Amino acid sequence: MCNRSGLIVGFDYVARRALVTRADCDSWSCPECAKRMREYWILRAEIGVRQFITQEIRVDFVTITSHEKLKTFAATEAVWRGAWDRLYKAIKRRAEVFEYIIIPERHKDGRMHVHALWTANVGKRWLKDNARKRGLGFMADVTPIETAHSAVKYVTKYVGKDLGADAPPHFRRVRVSRNWAEVPVPITDLSGLEWLHVGTNGALSALYERCNREKFSLIDLETGAFFDDVDLGTIVWGS
Repeated sequence: MCNRSGLIVGFDYVARRALVTRADCDSWSCPECAKRMREYWILRAEIGVRQFITQEIRVDFVTITSHEKLKTFAATEAVWRGAWDRLYKAIKRRAEVFEYIIIPERHKDGRMHVHALWTANVGKRWLKDNARKRGLGFMADVTPIETAHSAVKYVTKYVGKDLGADAPPHFRRVRVSRNWAEVPVPITDLSGLEWLHVGTNGALSALYERCNREKFSLIDLETGAFFDDVDLGTIVWGS
């Protein structure tokens, strides 16, 4: 469980309980959050591909390389930003439906390659020529996806891999189009609670004061026992 980002507290006004659990930091450098996010993107890829296959919309797994004159991840990523915008517009002009999940990868030579599941419906020759025209590498590949299971294998291979020390800060490891299918959010007994983030010791003190004043019992959501902050460690910080 993540221990970098404080607590979240859900207020149950009917039972007069405040349910406490750890917040997620959503950082790929956090082993707990990286595992959770990796599983999320694998599932979301599967859901989207399954939907397109059901609708008889072609899905391909594609690989696009960076220009061979660029030697570092940082340099290739900087060029990719503008190149992708131009390539995206070229695809949009010809594709009836264009949805995608893009996963950048640090290749063994240190440069950035990009893998994607998409519905662009363009062939390998078109992609090679048009990627090159936008400043990317000439090497490209297009593989038709026949089943959602095949898509899962590709995403599992690449998502969450180490990108190296020269990846830009806050680099997005997965990029997804607006209309790619979402993972359904389950409706549970916790869905209707009012949630509050507690990220400092001062905020934790304020939480205790509020619960005492409003007669809420503080309950550890994981164990069901009364909440005890003795072993919080680095969960909260500051003042």
